[in-house]
Amino acid sequence: MTYILIALVASSFIFEYWLLTKIGKLDKENKMLKKALEALGRDTNNFQAGTTRDSHSQKKELLIEVKRINKKVDVMRRDIMNSLPTQIRKVIGHIEFAQPLDNNHGRG
Repeated sequence: MTYILIALVASSFIFEYWLLTKIGKLDKENKMLKKALEALGRDTNNFQAGTTRDSHSQKKELLIEVKRINKKVDVMRRDIMNSLPTQIRKVIGHIEFAQPLDNNHGRG
């Protein structure tokens, strides 16, 4: 009976050692996972900040391009408005000196 008791105590120590090693491994894995999650969180924040910077710079570039196009349109509109009287005079001149299209030569 003493041997059985010694065997039970020894097996309980072996089992306790086995459990402690498993718990130690789980703690190590838990710490590694925690570090990985923290790194993932930092990467996510950095990505979001980079995306925000990129979209802000693209917005600036688009606004600059829109302003440039608006300036071109304004210049073209001004040129058209400035040349409009000349164009009207040319058309009126062509109308005044144009030959009649009918071949009746005034005979009705």
